[in-house]
Amino acid sequence: MLKAIQKKFSSRLGHDVVWTFTIQILIMFCSFAINKLLANRLSIDDYGQYNVIKRSVQVISFIMLAGVGITLPRYIPIYRNSTPPRKIAPFLFASMIYIIGVSLAVVVVCTLFSAQMQTIIIGQEGNISLFLVALAYAFTLAIAQFAFAYYRGIGDFKSYNGSQLAMQFLIVLPLVMLPMLTISKVFISWLIITSLLVACIFIKELWIIIQKRGSIKSETPIKSHLLTIIKYSSGRLVADFFQYSLATFPLIYISKVNGLQDTAYFSVGITFVSMVVPLFIFMGIILLPYVSENIAQNNIMKANHLISRLQIIYIVSSLFVIIILLFFTAPLTKLFFANEYMPSLNQTRIMTLAILPQALYMLYRTPIDAVSVIPYNAIILGICIVVMFVCFKFSSTLDHYACAYLVVSTLQGFLSCFTWHLLKKI
Repeated sequence: MLKAIQKKFSSRLGHDVVWTFTIQILIMFCSFAINKLLANRLSIDDYGQYNVIKRSVQVISFIMLAGVGITLPRYIPIYRNSTPPRKIAPFLFASMIYIIGVSLAVVVVCTLFSAQMQTIIIGQEGNISLFLVALAYAFTLAIAQFAFAYYRGIGDFKSYNGSQLAMQFLIVLPLVMLPMLTISKVFISWLIITSLLVACIFIKELWIIIQKRGSIKSETPIKSHLLTIIKYSSGRLVADFFQYSLATFPLIYISKVNGLQDTAYFSVGITFVSMVVPLFIFMGIILLPYVSENIAQNNIMKANHLISRLQIIYIVSSLFVIIILLFFTAPLTKLFFANEYMPSLNQTRIMTLAILPQALYMLYRTPIDAVSVIPYNAIILGICIVVMFVCFKFSSTLDHYACAYLVVSTLQGFLSCFTWHLLKKI
């Protein structure tokens, strides 16, 4: 048994798992530090607005990314393991064209409906400068995710995790160094830092692609690559939009119905969940290119065996984390936020239970995307969005909203598990 475990960890997959898991823990601590600094240096209302902008920016950035974050880790391994191997540079070029096109469309829509979009994205009207900063930051994050997806596709998880950790660490610095902290200063500093980091990554990788991985010239027309990307990415674009909307919609809805103070309280529970769940995303980060590679080699059973074992680990780990958070909700809230957020304890405990089904969803979503071109995740998340909207319409207190969040998360986990068990039999 010991030799089998050592063999697993000495394999390429084992090294990727250990490296990725370690870095994701460090990123989680950076996230805790960011929230602690912001919760202490901003007023409760400003912290509520910050969370609305942060979640809205995440949604917009993934719309701008246009599903390419899933497409690259799937198709790069398939291209590289095909017979004969196909060039990936033309596919990357076509992906970038697609992202820029979708991003321009998003900017045009946001500009045409500026008044309405300001209310949704930044939680207020009449602050056009902050609105533009939010849009620019969303695009920068989309390009950063493009680079991270490329690293996943080529299997360079050290660069993937290292660049993510560097970005998380760097955006902590202005929160410590700026003498006077405002929401505008937070997002402007993050925009500058992320842009510089992305520029460095692109210059480095573009040089490597040109020198070692081939030019963008290909026997296959760029139009053909674009069609492949659009066919696969379009459903994933919808899925990404729904995925981040599940965390963003509650905050936007509560900010309009209950006000920014209740939004800040509710964001405590969402923050705990969103900072813990990435620990379960790490395996999905590796699974997509891994499963795609096995598909190219007609060896899906190997991937299925790994996923079945991981299911047990995910369930046990989720329950352990949930128990810790339930018993230490009060001290952890004081530690990572402030005493002013203690009224959020009850709904935070309810929302903590959502970690288990969300962890299972994170396990199954990437294998589902790898196995099928049909956007099953978009369908699952679309159902969850509808259920969440209905539940929130019939809720009035923060406890009711927290229960609705838990119900939707449970449905999300169940549907993803059910879908995977159906697909693996086909």
